[in-house]
Amino acid sequence: MASTESYAIRVGERILVTGANGFIGSNIVDFLLSLGYIVRGTVRSEKSWLTEMFELKYGAGRFESRVVPALDDKEALTTALDSISGVVHVASDVRFSADPNKVIPYVVAATEAVLEAASSVTSVKRVVLTSSSAAAVIPQPGKDTWKDASVQAAWDESTSAEIRGFMVYAASKTEGERAAFNWVKKNNPGFILNSVLPDYTIGEVLHPSIGSIGYLTTQFLEGNETVINRYLPVLLLLCNCPNLTFRPLLTILSEYFVDARDLARLHAITLFDPSVQSERLFGLAAPCTWKDVIGALHELRPSSEKLARNVPPAREGFVQIVPPNRSKELLSSFFRQSD
Repeated sequence: MASTESYAIRVGERILVTGANGFIGSNIVDFLLSLGYIVRGTVRSEKSWLTEMFELKYGAGRFESRVVPALDDKEALTTALDSISGVVHVASDVRFSADPNKVIPYVVAATEAVLEAASSVTSVKRVVLTSSSAAAVIPQPGKDTWKDASVQAAWDESTSAEIRGFMVYAASKTEGERAAFNWVKKNNPGFILNSVLPDYTIGEVLHPSIGSIGYLTTQFLEGNETVINRYLPVLLLLCNCPNLTFRPLLTILSEYFVDARDLARLHAITLFDPSVQSERLFGLAAPCTWKDVIGALHELRPSSEKLARNVPPAREGFVQIVPPNRSKELLSSFFRQSD
């Protein structure tokens, strides 16, 4: 593990994590607490169980929650950022609403509000945005590689209602991350901005009250195959978008997976490693298919009678993704993680 003396944010300082009660957010909070940091987590409404969970594990005074009903409220965010050294902006709109007007402008406004609030607090040294592989295509040297195909599909009224919700989500991640880097370029704040782009995230759900994507996999145990059927047409739509130059080179939800703990480590690296500046780190452990996911669940729950079984055939060799070499190198150098 890298020497803590070299960290951009020293152990014992305060980190703010938005959406601390979500699957990814709670795992990031848990990992930061394990490293010795003090964490303040934002929630939209009071979540007493969240504080109790972390106090039971780490003791009183290490974690506190702050109610911020709307993350586009700059004043509330500025108050929440008092004495904070680093920010991890995880919270987003994950309702998969089919109405882009209700999702995309809010996600962009909330992202910019977090940055504006952080820039007004002199103690903030680093801001990390949790984006998504759904926001990117394979990087090209010297170019930003945003997934504009999803943005086009989200606003196109002819897009099938069955898949439009995911397109709106992907477009919100694309526009939110793009807005973040554009805002920093324009305003030159006193902090460093990095982003982390995970794909299909699996791992431990820390508390029964945690919802969001943490229960995506467990839905299969109840025989819910909706998510499988939804993302196949999404893949086909993106790969047939006439305005996308690199149609075979797409990143799509559930083409790769990442463990929530490794994802938390990547967020920690973007906060603490002085060498990581203005970077996009991809959270992509290895390729996977729905068949892999269902097969693993069959091994873990062989007696399950409800487990989803109608798994479509994999499109082997069809989708490629950016090699996550940089992320693996950093996990190795910073946390001495071999695999």
